[in-house]
Amino acid sequence: MLNLSNIQHFSVGDGEGIRTTVFLKGCNLRCFWCHNPESQESQSTLAHFPHKCIGCGECAKVCPSAKDGKIALHTESCILCGNCAEECFADAIELIGQTVTVNEAVAIIKKDKDLFQGSGGGVTFSGGEPLLQPDFLSEVMMQCKKEGIHTAVESAVCVPWENIERILPFCDCFICDLKHADPQKHKEGTGVSNERILENLTKLAQTGKLYEIRTPIIPDFNDSEDAVIKIRDIVRGLGTAVRYTLLPFHNICASKYESQGRRFSASDLKEPSREQMDRLNALLLS
Repeated sequence: MLNLSNIQHFSVGDGEGIRTTVFLKGCNLRCFWCHNPESQESQSTLAHFPHKCIGCGECAKVCPSAKDGKIALHTESCILCGNCAEECFADAIELIGQTVTVNEAVAIIKKDKDLFQGSGGGVTFSGGEPLLQPDFLSEVMMQCKKEGIHTAVESAVCVPWENIERILPFCDCFICDLKHADPQKHKEGTGVSNERILENLTKLAQTGKLYEIRTPIIPDFNDSEDAVIKIRDIVRGLGTAVRYTLLPFHNICASKYESQGRRFSASDLKEPSREQMDRLNALLLS
């Protein structure tokens, strides 16, 4: 069974052509600017949208941990049973996370097969960290390849190499993150060092399947020219076939944290200006 947070159709930023992006739950990094916080935990999570609530109180009636007529949502008493989300006909509460079988996942992906063939697209597995579910992921990807569907994986590759080897035969290309060249700074921003990541990127480049490396530009973390140059030089050392792309930080994901009763640690950061991004992008050509 694959543990998913979402399936997004008609994606155009997760590889070539029109793609279906399958977001898997669970991540072993904790980037303080994470734009997909709903994918961090492997277990299901609950999101609350107060503007949709009509105050009917039906959710409290089915909440096993309700107290004084209030549901236990976003409290320590919440057992994430999902009863409240199922009962809420106003869609003010959403249970994020579902498990699907290999056949169910492939059936969903196959519905977009005509779009893939017409646009040169395919399916992209993202997260979270999809390589934390290598066994089921490899089965889904194998079935996709049998259907002639192009496959891609978006990953931080901070996993044992064996996890990557498990899917290599069925993956056409990898799109990977590299947040910082300095191991200590990387750990400060993500919770882990970049040593394993760099080792895996080197091995991936040798397979010819490392398509692109991306760096999210985060203010006061890696937005200096020196930081970008150091990552750029690492990418260049991997071979000329590997693309390198800078992605500007944005804080539109703040509402996701709010809906999950969490604090967005990067809420005070300002998005990089177009001028700054132009200046940093120019370094990739020098």
